[in-house]
Amino acid sequence: MEIDKNEKIKIPLIGQLALNNNLITSEALQNALAYCSDFSNKESALKDYFLSKELISSRNVERLTKAAQTFEFRQKEFKFGDIAIRKGFINKSVLTLALEEQQNEIKNRSGLNQIGEILVNAGFITEKQRDYILKLQKRVRKERAKKFKEKDQMIGRTAEWQDKDFLLEPEIITGGIKLQISKNFMRAFLTKTDSFDENISVEEIKEALFDKGIVSGSVVDEMIKGFIISSGLKTKFFKVAQGIPPIHGADARVEFFFNTDYLKAGGLEEDGGIDFKDRGEIPHVEKGTVLAEKIPMKESRQGYNIYGDQIDTVPAKNSFIKYGTGVKISEDGFKLIASVTGFPKFSLSGRTSVHKEYITQGDVDYETGHIDYDGNVNVKGRVKSGFKVRGNDIKTIELDGGIVTAEGNVRIAGGINKGEIYSKGNVYAKYIHNAKVACMGDVIIAKGVVDSDIECSGRCIVEDGKIITSQISAKLGVKARNIGTEKVEPCTIKVGHDTFTKKELKKIKDKVESLENQIEQYGAKEDKKIKSLEKIRDDFLTERDNLIQWAKDNPGQSIVIVEGVIMNGTVIEGLHSEKRITEMIYSVRVEETPCIFDGKKNLNVYEMKVKKI
Repeated sequence: MEIDKNEKIKIPLIGQLALNNNLITSEALQNALAYCSDFSNKESALKDYFLSKELISSRNVERLTKAAQTFEFRQKEFKFGDIAIRKGFINKSVLTLALEEQQNEIKNRSGLNQIGEILVNAGFITEKQRDYILKLQKRVRKERAKKFKEKDQMIGRTAEWQDKDFLLEPEIITGGIKLQISKNFMRAFLTKTDSFDENISVEEIKEALFDKGIVSGSVVDEMIKGFIISSGLKTKFFKVAQGIPPIHGADARVEFFFNTDYLKAGGLEEDGGIDFKDRGEIPHVEKGTVLAEKIPMKESRQGYNIYGDQIDTVPAKNSFIKYGTGVKISEDGFKLIASVTGFPKFSLSGRTSVHKEYITQGDVDYETGHIDYDGNVNVKGRVKSGFKVRGNDIKTIELDGGIVTAEGNVRIAGGINKGEIYSKGNVYAKYIHNAKVACMGDVIIAKGVVDSDIECSGRCIVEDGKIITSQISAKLGVKARNIGTEKVEPCTIKVGHDTFTKKELKKIKDKVESLENQIEQYGAKEDKKIKSLEKIRDDFLTERDNLIQWAKDNPGQSIVIVEGVIMNGTVIEGLHSEKRITEMIYSVRVEETPCIFDGKKNLNVYEMKVKKI
């Protein structure tokens, strides 16, 4: 339904701007206006409606509000100029110059002067004429700051105050004019001395400035003429040249409105405890929920000083907002919205998805076959030997020789027997027996680990049991009740090492090389296929970069905490040293630390130090 331009209903300016900028549809605006029709302050009600219905983001509502305020202000300024022309105070060309200067102030966000102030400071109208027009408009003059501020100084403006630390030493140029340059070479000011030549021409002043090397940002001739004829510029400064300040850009970024830290599993405390309540709830969203919003990059712009020298800036970086299953993008291309009800996920490849849940009421066996689902999987039974389950977050009662591959977390209500798990999240189970586990997050086990291999980039925590005849590699440390037992093979515990990440990076490297080889093999006629392969390759490269960054943000911790006993024969390896336990030790913290020589730490020599807890 389109809004009839001849309809009597008045659209608040913020609504019209939202429509013009494609932030809202015509039909949605019509519904909003109908809802707000009984409110006295329709503009305020309209903003509240946009936000409550999540039609427009709070950032965009703020932008629209500022744009509406600026528009209304400028309309009054145009009216001021029309009155000044009708009264014969100025001509149209002078008004155009003043409006352009004001527009530059708005664009550069360097303070905002009323048009009357600009004309008075340039010597085109008197203060009395300015106040007369403002009175006709029933407007109040906006008082200017008395103190000269660098960021508020625009072309043609004058100032009564001079900061000696801001300006270089003055020099006298042609016609008894004093020239002063700012220390950053971005501004040039003129003042009249007692020997000022009232017959000097605009061209003579311009030539004198050129001789001093001032070739950029000079004011227009009309402004210089105003300086010559003005009687009040012996104590005030007239800005005759203004460089173009650089604009420092800002990278685009994405704000997420759900918990993206799916690896969080509780922190290992100094005393060896772990706060299992601090895992956070698994996020769940309804269809239509805004999941993320891209904040556009702010373009950078090179600047120039008054001598024409270039001022460089660092270019801003753009980023692309990527999404997968269960997510759609808004009309403006800046918001990700859930298209289904389910569980949101931000992957290492930078994609936001919402997963539904697939539920099987019994075992995964010959009756069900393998399960390969692009979402969460909930197995209400066991995953039997030889059968595979692939999904995002995976839950099952027991893993009985099966193989689980998860993009997210794996939760086993019972135990893992002769199974294999690969997870990019955390792994939870009651016990692990004769199994292999590789995961990016933490491995949290309630009772014990026996005859198993575990590799994780997080912590390996056995809450109330033993680690027996197992090989453990945990980047962020190991905590257990007991390690080892009599008459069995000893355990090897590696801490601080990130075996999982190294293997992942190797896999990604191989996949990228394979994709690039395929891309090279296709000719120009296979453009569609090439673009498809490039998209897959770019996802892997993003995953690689995010994995590397995650590894940097989570440095290794070479620490083992045992509340009970560590049996003799146990080997504990840190990043730089190792310790073989030669006799049973109780309630200890084993941590890799730099050796101390002559009272100073030697960062080249480390030892696994044992402390009582």
